[in-house]
Amino acid sequence: MQTEAFFTGIQQVLVREIGLARQSVHVAVAWFTDRRLFAALLERQRAGVPVMLCLTRDEKNINFQPGGINFDELEAAGGRVWVIEDRLMHHKFCVLDGRDVLTGSYNWTNKAAQSNQENIVLTTGDPELAHHFLREFRRLTGQPEAAAGDPKVERALKRLGVIKTLLALHETEDLPKHVERLEAEGVVDSRLAALVAALRSGRYAEATELLEAFVAAYSQVRVWEDPVLPALQLEVRLLEAELLALELEQTEAYRLLLNFELWHQKELGELLQQVLELRRDVARYHRTESAYSEKEYQQAKERYQQQTQDREAAAQTAAQTFDLDEAGQGALKKLYREAAQLCHPDRVSAEYQSAATTVFQQVQQAYQRQDVAGLQGHLLNLRRGLFTAATNALTSVQVLRVRRDALASRHAQLLRELADMREAEAFALAQADEIVREDYLTTNRAALEAEREQLAVRLEALQGQTAE
Repeated sequence: MQTEAFFTGIQQVLVREIGLARQSVHVAVAWFTDRRLFAALLERQRAGVPVMLCLTRDEKNINFQPGGINFDELEAAGGRVWVIEDRLMHHKFCVLDGRDVLTGSYNWTNKAAQSNQENIVLTTGDPELAHHFLREFRRLTGQPEAAAGDPKVERALKRLGVIKTLLALHETEDLPKHVERLEAEGVVDSRLAALVAALRSGRYAEATELLEAFVAAYSQVRVWEDPVLPALQLEVRLLEAELLALELEQTEAYRLLLNFELWHQKELGELLQQVLELRRDVARYHRTESAYSEKEYQQAKERYQQQTQDREAAAQTAAQTFDLDEAGQGALKKLYREAAQLCHPDRVSAEYQSAATTVFQQVQQAYQRQDVAGLQGHLLNLRRGLFTAATNALTSVQVLRVRRDALASRHAQLLRELADMREAEAFALAQADEIVREDYLTTNRAALEAEREQLAVRLEALQGQTAE
């Protein structure tokens, strides 16, 4: 850190220091009419260095006289300009790269440059001082600042712990990745911005000092966190992800079975219903022989009625199911996965679970019908953020343990259900190729036709015996 005071040549000092900025420039100045200083700011903005300017508009209207500086040029170049009108903003300071501060009596006016007796103090390499001025700049311009206890700040502090370890071990290969993730948290704090700039520039000694200062500033008011908590949150997130993957697999299995059922009913449904009708009619003639015969008749009757309902349901489902080619099937699965992630009841807060269950069922139904347009409609609504994720809201170790155990139990149950489904003959046939299915069809059609003929002959004989 170094501090210098200037009483002459102040304009040249300002132009020089602004020209050295590489990360950011923040200026809060009551009156600004010096075109040379404005040109220096404009040049930095056009060079890609963000420039933010805060001005006063008072009764004298010095900054906005006809023919004066066109501050819109700075905004047109990508900078930001704030104008304070409801009170006198009498500051005169400039913060460069979050670490250097220029302040004093000097207003950025032609008169100050030409005839006034003014002063300015330049302090370089003092991020803590710069932070105080930047905090005032944000207060003036109404920009929020990160607060202790904010989840983003907590994540940033943990990330800084990793960065500190890497610096201590002299292992800098992974630093860029962690710096990007640190920046992505979006924590609004000038000290953090200066820290990121130092890390990107390879100024590791300065970065370490900034890191310690940032951690110290927030650790003073940091809420104690049970070290088990983040580990439990991670376990829950992993279980949620695995459960979703298993349920997606299960839903796909159900869809395969449904398609097989539709195919089976189309090819063999009518023949099967004829056979079951004959079984029922034959059993009717024997129902009075014994209690066992009566039971057989009731079972045959129920099986025939069930097949009738199954054929009707299959016909209705087939009419509502869309035909998709391979590309359409891929699009369908992709839409379903994203929609399911956003509305799965296990992944949303308690207050949304009932609504999420309804939407999830609708999404599943659209998937079963292979309704790409319907799934797209659901996904558009879900992307608007209808439901809040559950895990981030859980901050109790006890609650997290209960949730983890419930998810683990559901995980084991799903594995058992999937294993049972995969062992079923229908599932193997649902995945079989055309040759295997054709063999199955030929064999079963022949068997049903033979049984139909046998039952028809038997029924005719029974009817003849009754007539006699």
